Amino acid sequence: MRRFLVLGHRASTSPQFSLDDLAGGAGRIDILLNAANAALLVAHGLRADVEVGLVLLGPPDPPRLVRLLGHRLRSFQPDIRSNAALLRRALEHGSRVERETSPGILARRATLEEALDVLGPTFVYLKEGGKDIRTFALPADATWVLSDNQDLSADEERAVLDRGAIPVGLGSVALHTDHAIAVVHNELDRRLP
Repeated sequence: MRRFLVLGHRASTSPQFSLDDLAGGAGRIDILLNAANAALLVAHGLRADVEVGLVLLGPPDPPRLVRLLGHRLRSFQPDIRSNAALLRRALEHGSRVERETSPGILARRATLEEALDVLGPTFVYLKEGGKDIRTFALPADATWVLSDNQDLSADEERAVLDRGAIPVGLGSVALHTDHAIAVVHNELDRRLP
């Protein structure tokens, strides 16, 4: 199983965000949805062996965890606007008890630390300046931790590193979150059966 955990520092936690303003009024939810697409989509289908966790930390009601399970998703599309509607439905559920809000989409109120506990126990932290991915023995069953267009805060980074995460870099050029996920998939596809 491949897992990706993406933090959205400003991502709206209200289901009332506009589908016409995902980059602005929704707090850059577009970054999270593009990351989910990169993690889950392949030509003509979905990666059944992938799980994506989105931690939404923006106003008005953080924190939230939305998990997308590739093997159970039914309505997930390449179009991020359609997927944003699924995310809005997930945000209507504000309980600490996880609930499936659409096939393959689970939602609950959860902190970063709780999300790490759900998606663990092995972590790789994608970080500029980390060990070069091409010289590193990649774990087959790990959760890859990434952030949106903001770096992890010191407390967030400590929470990840305290769980034994290995900092790994993808090269000398900073990449968008969704592009970083595509590079990770490519490395894993080439190395692992």
